[in-house]
Amino acid sequence: MRDELNLTIEKLKERTREKGGDIQEITIEPQHVYCRTYNATSIADKTNLLRDTALEAMKKYETDTRKRLYFTEYSANAPMDINYCVAIPDGCEGEYVKIIPELKAISFFHHGAYEEIPEIRKRLITYAEENNLNLTGLFRNIYLEGPPQHKDKSKFITQIIAIIE
Repeated sequence: MRDELNLTIEKLKERTREKGGDIQEITIEPQHVYCRTYNATSIADKTNLLRDTALEAMKKYETDTRKRLYFTEYSANAPMDINYCVAIPDGCEGEYVKIIPELKAISFFHHGAYEEIPEIRKRLITYAEENNLNLTGLFRNIYLEGPPQHKDKSKFITQIIAIIE
């Protein structure tokens, strides 16, 4: 219950924050995810694939609301090959289930359209270079608020993460 409250508080803080927060160094807790990999180019296709993956995960395993529920992961070397991930309860086993270990990362909360995310990714890379951080090339987008909550893209909130070696 405490984890759920912490996530809700963090989400509320981000909802009320003005655009242009700070890049932060963070630790991502380990978690079980239901994860499917697809190749997609359009934002509409990516949105539909994440929704479909979430529905599959809910039907097979339920979801773990104590964690960030929905995210995508992709490599800078192959940005169209995207892992669509949904947090599921610890202990789940089966096809498309994987355990993501604890990770160190840098993070920025983006308020706005998904089309602006590549620019945020560039800011994270620049920050890493300026602070002598070695990135793995793996990026994660965690979706806090998006199309299910808002029609206005300027109200979307996405946590953009770059994983550190």
